[in-house]
Amino acid sequence: MKRQYIDRLALALIALGLGYAATIFVVELSRGTHMGNWVWERHQNLFSWYSRPLFILPAAYYAYRRKLGYIIGFMLLMATSLFWFAAPEQIPEAVSSYLAWEKKMFFTNENRVPMFALIAAVLLFLVVFFFAFWQRNPWYGVLVINLGTLAKIVVSLTMGGAAGTAAIVPSVTSLCMINAIAGFIWIRVRKRA
Repeated sequence: MKRQYIDRLALALIALGLGYAATIFVVELSRGTHMGNWVWERHQNLFSWYSRPLFILPAAYYAYRRKLGYIIGFMLLMATSLFWFAAPEQIPEAVSSYLAWEKKMFFTNENRVPMFALIAAVLLFLVVFFFAFWQRNPWYGVLVINLGTLAKIVVSLTMGGAAGTAAIVPSVTSLCMINAIAGFIWIRVRKRA
């Protein structure tokens, strides 16, 4: 009964989030807004950076329960959260430098290899991460997300130089939150056993 309630709540959140995303997207599209620029400007809002654990954690929970539709729903929420929040009036220098580097490296570069490498790396990370939970081995999932986040930081610093430092705080914050929740669950499981 408790799981059914959680599932209904999750479906409602997915529907609300995707409905909101579709609404604001369609409104801007109907205004003739250049959608690429609109999304990019809104992505500069740090709430879109810090919100990722809010989607990856429930998706991992549903991977553990082997409910593919919920995983897809939460991943769609994470993807659309790039443009949920209004473009910030003031953008910290570190953030604008990082995003300028990211845009140049992955999106405006004539060489498409970095963009395809990024897409492949993200997809591989997500497949391995969710596979660990699907196989009911959450500790491998936690290991994968730790390694993936550390790899993101290393790539950002190595390839982005000083601009790459902007990725550190949001990445480490997300990692601390995920590890704290994993630790809390581990303590509860041990107490039950």
